[in-house]
Amino acid sequence: MLRPLARAGLLVMLASCSLLTACEEAAQDEGAAKPAVNTPRKTPKTAHLAENMVAAVASEKSTAALGLHFALTKTPTLNQGLPVDIVIVPHQGFSSVAVHFFGQDGVTLISGDSLGPLSEVTPEKPIKHQLVLMPVKEGIFMVNATVETIGSDGTLSRVYSIPILVSPPAAPAAAVPAPAPGPATPAPSTH
Repeated sequence: MLRPLARAGLLVMLASCSLLTACEEAAQDEGAAKPAVNTPRKTPKTAHLAENMVAAVASEKSTAALGLHFALTKTPTLNQGLPVDIVIVPHQGFSSVAVHFFGQDGVTLISGDSLGPLSEVTPEKPIKHQLVLMPVKEGIFMVNATVETIGSDGTLSRVYSIPILVSPPAAPAAAVPAPAPGPATPAPSTH
């Protein structure tokens, strides 16, 4: 059995949780009661990217200031070069942007491991880059990009991750054997 003081504390906590839940539900109900206003939809900030581009995984909520997108140009295959198209979209002005790419054990960066520093970067103007990877092991690997920016909020480093799934090379298609020659047919006799 709980002591009276502990019981009172527990009741106060339960009442507080109930009140907070009720306030949250009331706020949701108010939002639902408002009529929908026909506001024009904003064009997404990724409208200038190719369809096959996807957003890299950000380590924090840094996509409001800068987005990093990528597209694999072909299926990652063991021991075959893999070009990766990169597009960096700054959502605010920066006086400098530099990017460094790092691969895990299993994926070697052949070229394009750094970009910049670029000066006077314009908001919403895409910065294109390409890196070439060489997968040397099968499995799931991450290529990390550290984006260093200098802007009104000071010098910041943001980390993004690009997942790469490396599969074994496809087995060569089995050649269809040529039909075996049939038995020789006798020449027609002329009797």
